[in-house]
Amino acid sequence: MLGVEAGGRGPGLGDNSATLTYGRPGVLQGSYTMILQDENGQVQETHSVSAGLDYSGVGPEHALLMATGRVTYEQATDDEALDALAECCHAEGILPAIETAHAFAGARRWARDNPGKRILIGLSGRGDKDMPTLQKTLLKGMP
Repeated sequence: MLGVEAGGRGPGLGDNSATLTYGRPGVLQGSYTMILQDENGQVQETHSVSAGLDYSGVGPEHALLMATGRVTYEQATDDEALDALAECCHAEGILPAIETAHAFAGARRWARDNPGKRILIGLSGRGDKDMPTLQKTLLKGMP
């Protein structure tokens, strides 16, 4: 299984929400999990084009799945997610949530490396709630 995190603007602390990629073990809101924190253990600000992924921690189940090797996690940047969202709209007529667009970006990469294989993506929501964000990013400058 493959999970895709919010890579945001890049790898710097405060530029992404890729907790499993860049985080360290710690306690956040009563859960021992992976969190984005500084060298003193202070929880740090995050960034993602998707409000639903803009968080300093991750559920402990994901941390366990990564630690046991059951799931491999990678990340998709804001631009990759928005590009995958646009492709899904164009090719399928579906407006996915920006959260799901990160999964589409990861699936696109996986498909290039695994031609002819099947992919199952959990489409987690509709993108109509994301229209204000899409107007400021993907649709910026369009009439």
